[in-house]
Amino acid sequence: MGDIGSVKFSAVQSGIFARAMPDPRSPSRLGLAMEDLLTGWLVPGAALAALAAAAGLYLAGLLAEGPAAACAIAIVGLLAALLMIRHAVAGADRAGRLLAAVAAVATAALVIVPGVTTVVPGVPLFEGQLGQVGDQLPVPAGVTGAVRLLVSTRLPPGGAPSISFRIGGGRAPVEGKVERTLSPTRVGRGARAMVPHDHSAEYLSADLPQGAPSLRLERLQGEAAAPLTVQAFPERLPLGWLWALSAAVLALAAAADARLGGKDHAGAIAGMALAFALLVTANATPQAAVGPVLGGVLLGALGGALAGWVAGLVARRVVPSSAPRRGRGG
Repeated sequence: MGDIGSVKFSAVQSGIFARAMPDPRSPSRLGLAMEDLLTGWLVPGAALAALAAAAGLYLAGLLAEGPAAACAIAIVGLLAALLMIRHAVAGADRAGRLLAAVAAVATAALVIVPGVTTVVPGVPLFEGQLGQVGDQLPVPAGVTGAVRLLVSTRLPPGGAPSISFRIGGGRAPVEGKVERTLSPTRVGRGARAMVPHDHSAEYLSADLPQGAPSLRLERLQGEAAAPLTVQAFPERLPLGWLWALSAAVLALAAAADARLGGKDHAGAIAGMALAFALLVTANATPQAAVGPVLGGVLLGALGGALAGWVAGLVARRVVPSSAPRRGRGG
């Protein structure tokens, strides 16, 4: 009898401790509260309010093109991270939460850092003008390696001018083009007009060898209203590396979704944000920043969501889910 009583007491005691100790696989109260907060309207509403404020300051002329676009880029990156981070705070699997948290932080970094430095590049390493073929721009001592050249000019009035150029002095020459394009738009019932779009600046990636004396204008075709202005900035993350890191972070977000048994929410959000960053970094300049940012939001949402869905489909076949499976009768 004594043995039976001790067994019963141990069973009761074990039940008490089981009820007292929280299940490590279950989401915490903080996680559930954060999920309720992040899935509500507060975060998107605050992001829309911030975007509206930046747009209002830009339209009023109180915020320049580059800083206005930088505000929008930062909002997109932070919003994407906040919407993804709910998987880290409310998920039931520790490994899945870690994957989601890392993917959220990495997504914000890959959106904000390259995008903001594209539209607000800071103080150039060196700058100058190239007006005619053969003109040279001295390279200061110590400036070597990968740089990003921002080449801009003033287009002549009227028409659709196109100016192409080639700049040597690096390990390989770089070529670019600035132009004005015309697109039809409706101005009334049945009436259309041609609207000009000036693309008067372009980023070019160059690699300066040790001891490069100068950059030189090797070719210039077309009539510009002013010499080419060349500004050199450090290229901390080449576009090829940005593509590779974006693919890795997208795979990480999809793996977090698969691990947590989600529905591709983090993967789709990461895909849209990273596609937006790639489009902005490739197309925006300080002189033309707001348009590419708006276009990046639309095109990134379409292409990025598709990429996130494909990544999630692959991840679910590779990464085991921690979510409990339902039986046939459940």
